[in-house]
Amino acid sequence: MEDAPIIQFGRAKRSGPQTTHNDALVITATIANYEVRRIFIDSGSSADILFGEAYDQMQLGDVSLEKVNTSLYGFAGEVVHPRGMVLLPLAMGRGTTRKTCLLKFLVVDVPSAYNVILGRPTLNTFQAVVSTYHMKIKFPTPGGVEKYKEILSNRENAMSRLSVKDKKEIWTTSLPRNPNKTTRIGSHLDEEAKKEITLCLRRNADIFAWTPQDLEGIDPQDKIIQTEVNKLIAAGHTEEIQFPEWLSNVVLVPKPGGKSRMCIDFRDLSKACPKDLYPLPRIDQLVDSTSGCELLSMMDASQGYHQIMLAPEDRKKVSFITSEGTFCYVAMPFGLKNAGATYQRLVDKIFHPQIGRNIEVYIDDMLVKSKKAEEHVKDLEETFSVLRKYKLKLNPAKCAFGVQGGRFLGFMVTHRGIEANPSKSKPSSI
Repeated sequence: MEDAPIIQFGRAKRSGPQTTHNDALVITATIANYEVRRIFIDSGSSADILFGEAYDQMQLGDVSLEKVNTSLYGFAGEVVHPRGMVLLPLAMGRGTTRKTCLLKFLVVDVPSAYNVILGRPTLNTFQAVVSTYHMKIKFPTPGGVEKYKEILSNRENAMSRLSVKDKKEIWTTSLPRNPNKTTRIGSHLDEEAKKEITLCLRRNADIFAWTPQDLEGIDPQDKIIQTEVNKLIAAGHTEEIQFPEWLSNVVLVPKPGGKSRMCIDFRDLSKACPKDLYPLPRIDQLVDSTSGCELLSMMDASQGYHQIMLAPEDRKKVSFITSEGTFCYVAMPFGLKNAGATYQRLVDKIFHPQIGRNIEVYIDDMLVKSKKAEEHVKDLEETFSVLRKYKLKLNPAKCAFGVQGGRFLGFMVTHRGIEANPSKSKPSSI
């Protein structure tokens, strides 16, 4: 393997208009046979960005965008969802030191003074070394080291695009009494026209939205989702995430009584996961085993799956997106392909000495059974001791202790065995 050529920079010599060394490094390059100006070199960016306006002007025809689940974050923390990802050739250099590489660009629909941002992926692909002090890029090629200088006109063009409209064409005016709530009007207006338009805008300030809370027509489902997410965050079951590996959508499932349950659509993730073939108990055998027991206690784990913590390296895979941001689960969520098998393996292990003797467990449903009524407290104490040891909690609203019968796994069980469930049986006439 040949040694890489040495890349070095000498004393900075700048030609043309003198500027500070803090200017942005803006270049021109060839992308998909188009000469693209206003390309900003940003070694702090983890992605290569092609802005939507430039992408549309290139009219690439048969080049198709690939959907991505990646979210980008701006300086203010705002979430930007890319239109998609596109694979395009980018060429830099001249003559024998011209170099072309195939790059992945995220196409983003946001206003920008630039057409493209080249980040670390491109710089690493080109093995490029950037010096913002010298305003140059250097990278090795078969023909030698290419010395790629900034294009001053591009930088000036970009800077003018950033500042001209603010200085010459538009002014900012506040609408309501809050000075932070502003919009823009033309600076060419005379005082009378400016006053009339400003008064008109202030009279109709209610039609503007400066924050999400100003959106009165927002989908009520968003409020339900955000309320549930806040509960999960408060409980320590979820947290915000910036760089998820797998992103799923939120769906609301109707519950009895008109309420909704927030669920995550993990179907795509489940397709990528192997099936855990750990066996679940047969429900008919569990129910039959309660026959002849004088006292029963039905117990339900409180948000059972959430009591199993996820390995840190797996949290990025169980991420979901809402209108408020991107989050990931810290605890095992409902809806995963192997969640039931994982929980069953847990309860089988911790209750192994008791199963069949004085307890039956089906995932997060537990039934303590006692052949003799006087033994029931002892059986409960044994069960509670195991729960305490492994820090599992019960949902008191769904527990019933010391009963002779009740609903278990959809069946009405008593000391006589299975009986008809009155909530699911109707009289019929002949």
